[in-house]
Amino acid sequence: MSKDYDVVIRNGMIVDGLMTPAYKADLAIQDGLIAKIGVVDERGREEIDAAGRHVVPGFVDMHTHMDGQVFWDPAATPSCFHGITSIMVANCGFALAPARPEARDWVMKVLSRVEGIAEEALREGVSFTWNTYAEYLDAVSKQRLGVNVGAMVPHSTLRYEAMGEDARKRAATPEETAKMARLLREAMNAGGFGFSSSWNNGHADADGIPVPSRFAERAELLALCAVLKEYGIGGIEFTPKGLMEGVAKTDFELMGEMSRVAGGKPINWNALIDLYGHPGYWREELEMMEEEARKGARIFAINSCFPIDADFCLGTAGNLFDDYPHWSAALSKPLAERTRLFADAAYRAKMKEDMEKLHGLFSPKWEDVEVVEVEKKENEKYVGRRIAAIAAERGVHPIDALLDLAVSEGLATKFFRYAVQNADEKAIADILRHPLSIPGVSDGGAHLEYLCQYGWPVKLLADWTRDRGVLSIEDAVRRISFLPAQTVGLRNRGQLSVGSAADVVVLNLPELGLGKVAWAQDLPGGASRKVHYPTGIDCVLVNGGVTIRDGKLTGVTTGRVLRSTDGRTRVLSESAGARAAE
Repeated sequence: MSKDYDVVIRNGMIVDGLMTPAYKADLAIQDGLIAKIGVVDERGREEIDAAGRHVVPGFVDMHTHMDGQVFWDPAATPSCFHGITSIMVANCGFALAPARPEARDWVMKVLSRVEGIAEEALREGVSFTWNTYAEYLDAVSKQRLGVNVGAMVPHSTLRYEAMGEDARKRAATPEETAKMARLLREAMNAGGFGFSSSWNNGHADADGIPVPSRFAERAELLALCAVLKEYGIGGIEFTPKGLMEGVAKTDFELMGEMSRVAGGKPINWNALIDLYGHPGYWREELEMMEEEARKGARIFAINSCFPIDADFCLGTAGNLFDDYPHWSAALSKPLAERTRLFADAAYRAKMKEDMEKLHGLFSPKWEDVEVVEVEKKENEKYVGRRIAAIAAERGVHPIDALLDLAVSEGLATKFFRYAVQNADEKAIADILRHPLSIPGVSDGGAHLEYLCQYGWPVKLLADWTRDRGVLSIEDAVRRISFLPAQTVGLRNRGQLSVGSAADVVVLNLPELGLGKVAWAQDLPGGASRKVHYPTGIDCVLVNGGVTIRDGKLTGVTTGRVLRSTDGRTRVLSESAGARAAE
């Protein structure tokens, strides 16, 4: 037989991402596209035996912060090993572009502070060769990518470009808002997939100042979302004010209006989880999303299928505590000043009051906070013990027990918080089933010192689908491929159909599982990050190239920058674009 196809995957159970019942078939790939599904008599230059395996679309991670990582790690590890073939960067309103030379220092510091990316990694790993958003995409396209990379257009970064330092101080004037709108159009015309922003109370820069998007008034947000109405593709990513304030009806009314003024574009928000101490709040959030849908908005919530655990060290803690003003302010200070504040009784009183009155990502359930590693021999007796027990033994408040130990070691003590949030497994199951809920919350490339959820697709398929039966295999695959692809505007991905991009995962479902979380010291500058690697992923194909086989990178780099303009009209009509620019 002639070798008519580049790749043929044989005898697999096809789960197409479109809710078609799984069926056994071959799949042929030619020129980066799926050419045939069914009985393939022709041979391929490369043959993959998928007998006893599931063949599924590549997974789409719609919320990452790998904007810088793609320069020092263009394979996007460890996400790629978990079957993720397409990532979206520039979420939450901040990214590496646009960034003139005078803005670059702030851009790196805000990413470092808000997203927990080591500043030295950004400084050593990213060589700015761009000023504009379009030039950033061009720079990424020159990397030897192992995944596909798409990008949102970030509000805070646009704001800083339009207003300079005033972006961190005040509301925008109409003229400044118009300038941001022009910059947004330029970015959309370069291939951006929509607009990202944040009003999250925990998002502050390296100086403890709220990120620029938090100074934006409602009218500014809506004016920028309205720009998207001119385009036939794209969406909105938004992070509401905070975990508790995020359930306020006004926040969901705002998101509904943002979607409607954008012409009904989908808006996704981060994150729908079960909040410690507030059971059932997630139901209220879903009900408010449903209400906005009845008014013509399309709101999707990104959920986490993990209990959210966290390692932390007060000497390096990023934004784990930034929902609490006095904790955030202290953590923005240099180490010596931070240590002094943590030792001060009056300041501690304010920190305690924060946690008594406010609700944040870090919930003060001190019986779930464990001492993991100490610096001093006299403190070894605390390793493996919980802060609540130590506090009871000493007759002090748990916050005093935590801070006394940390201060005694120059804030080098390492702690672990079990299930910071999302501890109720029944709630997680109900959230996963909801049609407006999309699995994710990897925050890939971010919060490297305390978060490790790269393997959310594997967790969903192995735990919640295979073992618990919460979702069918067809529905689970749809939710991690087709649904996020459609939500962000990747029209020919997230599905196995003739003519679609050949992003494919061959997996051994019985053997699928998450590896143990470990520390890898592999960032530029020598900083560490948490990683985990799965079992049961036989191979991953990106645009038809086998990028991963048997848990190892092959050296094939067939990923590419995805642009909303690829093969499509940028603006719905020339007259619409011209009118909007006036």
